Amino acid sequence: MVFFRSFFSSLLCLMLLSALPQARATQTQQRVEKPLRQAVDTRQSAQKTVDAWRDDRERLTAQYELLEEEIKQLQERHDDLKVAVEATQERLTSKKDQLQEIARITGEITPFLDQLFQQLIEVSRSGPPFLQSERQQRQEKLQAMINDPSISVGEKYRRLMEGLLVEAEYGTTTEVYQDHIELGGQPTLVDVFRFGRLNLFYLTLDQASCGFFNEADQKWQALEPSALRPLKSAVAMAAKRQPVELVSLPIGRMVQP
Repeated sequence: MVFFRSFFSSLLCLMLLSALPQARATQTQQRVEKPLRQAVDTRQSAQKTVDAWRDDRERLTAQYELLEEEIKQLQERHDDLKVAVEATQERLTSKKDQLQEIARITGEITPFLDQLFQQLIEVSRSGPPFLQSERQQRQEKLQAMINDPSISVGEKYRRLMEGLLVEAEYGTTTEVYQDHIELGGQPTLVDVFRFGRLNLFYLTLDQASCGFFNEADQKWQALEPSALRPLKSAVAMAAKRQPVELVSLPIGRMVQP
């Protein structure tokens, strides 16, 4: 029994002695491999950091270049806008000067327009009373136009001159139109023959009688029967119902029936 115990003890010692170098080798290998792994891990981590930094640098460089290009474009735009603003300010200054000049001219020409309108009224009132409704409506429209501040002075002047031109053209034209005039105290529908601005004649619709407007007495006055034929011809010619020919009318003289 004592022998077996000694044997097993010896065997255990031998096994422990044989395992001791192997354990030492493993520990040595671990001490060597650990720094190597740490070095490799550190190198890999550093490489990843470098790669990430390089990517960030490239990205930031691209962004920087893009921002530089945008700044350049914005600067160019700023310069263009500055030029445009300066040009606009110059135009505004010019417009202000023009408005002041327009205000001055308006103040000077407004009394002239009023005089021009009064002249138109006087011209329309002179001579026999032809186309009274039409001429009165024209005058009312011109009066409203003159009093309208939204209409420019130039437009007012143009329309007033047109009104005067219409009145002037009456002096060189003839026409026939129907109107009610007072004959024998009764309103009667007749053909009115206008010869220029100075002579008005009437011819009854049955063409049985005729007459003229006596401006001195401001009333219609009958003509002798001998005036019927030439007046009928004059009315027909003015209405373009017959060719133009010479006729003898009592123009510019007072004729008693």
